[in-house]
Amino acid sequence: MSKHILLIDDDALLVKSLAFTLQQNGYRTTTATSAEQGLAQLNQEPPDLILLDIGLPGMDGLEALKRIEKEKQIPVIFLTARRRELDEVLGLELGAQDYITKPFNQDVLLARIRTVLRRNEWVAPAAAAAAEIVCGELVIQVKAHRVTLRGEPLDLAPKAFELLRVLALHAEQVLSVDQLIEQVWGIEFAGEPQVVYVHVRWVREKIEDDPSNPKRLVTVRGVGYKLMP
Repeated sequence: MSKHILLIDDDALLVKSLAFTLQQNGYRTTTATSAEQGLAQLNQEPPDLILLDIGLPGMDGLEALKRIEKEKQIPVIFLTARRRELDEVLGLELGAQDYITKPFNQDVLLARIRTVLRRNEWVAPAAAAAAEIVCGELVIQVKAHRVTLRGEPLDLAPKAFELLRVLALHAEQVLSVDQLIEQVWGIEFAGEPQVVYVHVRWVREKIEDDPSNPKRLVTVRGVGYKLMP
């Protein structure tokens, strides 16, 4: 069955052109010209992926993403026209899996779409079977976006939560920095391992009794990281 993409953008010409391109490349496509309309369609028929403009009239894309994250586990690629918007997205640490700046090459966007869909298929089978992931004293409630350690809730930013979730889905398996970048941040961050190092440090500060001597989120030197029960 072809993948279903929801395109939310107020630029009528872009919507028409991009919807045609998506359909020509085998994707079933629905469109909306506002966040409100897109959220209504989302509830009627959840897509496999959302292309979401940040600079929408009325409710903007940032607020729409917050609503989506509360209700659904659907990957989002941001479409952004201005660098300021992009800085805001990264600064807020929102959960969009990728972004692309306008004007964009449609072949580049199609490659991003394939990568995000593939990344979610890699995680989805285990995630579907594990709405709650237990790893020793850590419990991750995926839909509730909640983590507890020994029953006490932990406050994690969205990307730190996603990093911990991916590691927990593959507990006791070593994941390389490149795998973590692909699964958590997207190809836009390829070649930027420092984003992983920083978030690993933040996660350790939350889950380790002694972050300088980690026992749960451990480094496998020269290979990557693994989460231990």
